[in-house]
Amino acid sequence: MSGTLFPVAVQGSDSDERYTPRWVFDGLGLTFDLDPAAPLEGGDCVPARRRYTIADDGLAQPWDGLVWLNPPFSAGTQWADRFRRHGHGVFLGPVANARWTIDLFRRADVIWHCRDLAFTHPLHAGRRSSMPLAMVAYGSDAAAAVARLARSGVHDGVLVQVVT
Repeated sequence: MSGTLFPVAVQGSDSDERYTPRWVFDGLGLTFDLDPAAPLEGGDCVPARRRYTIADDGLAQPWDGLVWLNPPFSAGTQWADRFRRHGHGVFLGPVANARWTIDLFRRADVIWHCRDLAFTHPLHAGRRSSMPLAMVAYGSDAAAAVARLARSGVHDGVLVQVVT
């Protein structure tokens, strides 16, 4: 499962790197154990104890604890599958017309289908994703945090609490 699955940011070019805005983490109120798809050059505000960048190949590394994942959208399948197998954390990604989206949703404790948000990045400041997004929570602590953020009214969306 290893291999480079998202491009290295090159100055002046487009890349998959989009930093999640601080208000998301302020609203979640969590400290994550791991961000396995952290930006190569930092600059994000994810409250995570450990980070893997493209240089570390986060898909090939061990994952444990509460995971934050804003994966490279161009490689959603591999990252969503790994997150689903891990089973504890918060995933922020596109709502794609793909198998992995349904598989991810089926196991979720909470899904917040939210309006596209303005990510941050030196090359992409203020740009929106141009596609619907979902924050998917696995685990009771992650589910409570996503529900709290969704109900805060800071951003528009639809909260779905999954009942199994």
